Amino acid sequence: MLEQNFRKIDLNLLIVLRSLLATSNVGQTAKLLGMSQPATSRALASLRELFDDRLFVKSGSKMKPTPRALELREPLEDVLSGVLRVLEPAAMFDPASSQRRFRMATTDYGATVVMPHLAPRFFGAAPNAALDITPLTPSSFDELGSNDLDLVFYSDNPIPNALRAKEIFRESFACIVRAGHPAARTADGTIGLDDYLNHAHILVTITGGRTGPVDRALSGMGRERRIALVLPYFLVAALAAANSDLVLTMPYRAAQAFADTMNLTLLKPPVQLGDFGYRIVWHERVHDDPGHVWLRRMIADVVRPESRD
Repeated sequence: MLEQNFRKIDLNLLIVLRSLLATSNVGQTAKLLGMSQPATSRALASLRELFDDRLFVKSGSKMKPTPRALELREPLEDVLSGVLRVLEPAAMFDPASSQRRFRMATTDYGATVVMPHLAPRFFGAAPNAALDITPLTPSSFDELGSNDLDLVFYSDNPIPNALRAKEIFRESFACIVRAGHPAARTADGTIGLDDYLNHAHILVTITGGRTGPVDRALSGMGRERRIALVLPYFLVAALAAANSDLVLTMPYRAAQAFADTMNLTLLKPPVQLGDFGYRIVWHERVHDDPGHVWLRRMIADVVRPESRD
């Protein structure tokens, strides 16, 4: 019932009431609000009906507010101030003063290839803001729509139709083995197919199973590799490769980062694995949010496609 009554209220009447409380004069109110005097008188009549009170009574050349009108003065200012705040344009996002916490979900691959570039730029521009990185899970896409996540890093696999996505780079594959590995004795930096298959392998899978792009490519050639270790983490897989004769095939950017820091040798795979797009994914609800736009642009800028030989 209250909602039905509220829909009948013309908020412009409250503007008239505030002016009448200030002037106690219909003519002055009409002039201040750019209304005709008859229109202002009609507004006063509507206000009297709305509040079931005369609100103003004549006293000489002026109008005096009734006790009910005086009671309305303070709550009226609160209401109108609140309405004006609601109608104000959205505040501009100022990274330098923002204390906003952005929440992103990714695998450790996404964290490895994006965060070392993003963190210095992000905190250099927004020193009081925060980044929360959480694991990518089957519920991450739902969390984008429920305000629990701002952004997801994901490959070019299908995503729900309600989401937006932007490719930030294309990615290929590389092999990494420990320094001094027998299969690393190659003149052109490409591991030979026989050497590749003569050693056991590490498979990193986020979704489960014991096959990946390498296995599908080998199957087309009538060949098969032996998978000795299955992990959900690229970093742990790289550490295992650095301390064994296991061969690890993984996305190039992360492989390069691990090879540079773990005494691993980077090699070209002996099979054609193609490439894939890596994207940021977000919900429509934050598409036009100034802070979110700023973050998306920064991510795209810091992970510009790198030239490789």
